[in-house]
Amino acid sequence: MKKDRFEAFTDAVIAIILTILVLEIRLPTNNHSLSALIDIAPQFFAYIFSFILISTMWVNHHNLFMQVKTINNQTLWLNIILLFWSSLLPSTTAWIGTSMMSRVPAVLYALNVTLYNLSFGMLRENVIKYNKIIKARRKLERVSFLINIISLLGTFFWSPLVFIGLIINVLLWSLPHIFTNNN
Repeated sequence: MKKDRFEAFTDAVIAIILTILVLEIRLPTNNHSLSALIDIAPQFFAYIFSFILISTMWVNHHNLFMQVKTINNQTLWLNIILLFWSSLLPSTTAWIGTSMMSRVPAVLYALNVTLYNLSFGMLRENVIKYNKIIKARRKLERVSFLINIISLLGTFFWSPLVFIGLIINVLLWSLPHIFTNNN
């Protein structure tokens, strides 16, 4: 498969995921007051967290594949697995947005993010192996995965921990790109 087609497919799926993500926010139809907006604030905040996570994922996916010359069958399937976990984010986001203090939605959301992180690491290792990429970022990948595991386990005890782990991870993955000019 040509790299351009691969990237276009991934971009299209991510664009659809971001669209579905916003469609999960249910604005009140029978109450047009400020208190109605306050009631849906958790949904909106969950949306913001997931939007930033998916955007960070897209930027890192883009930066990784700028270096890629060869896409093999294994790369295709690992990317499909990554997109699968990404595609579940609108549902897990919607559920955690109904009650950020509920353990089961928080654990499911944390598990979704952790499995996404694991699949991105597997995809990264595959393309590094077949493309001889110098900037492997393995250390960053391991730290990120550890943060996700700690967040997942900690969410069993305090549900909002999932968002703290998510913020740390987004900063970890986005700050190097913000402060460097790596075209």
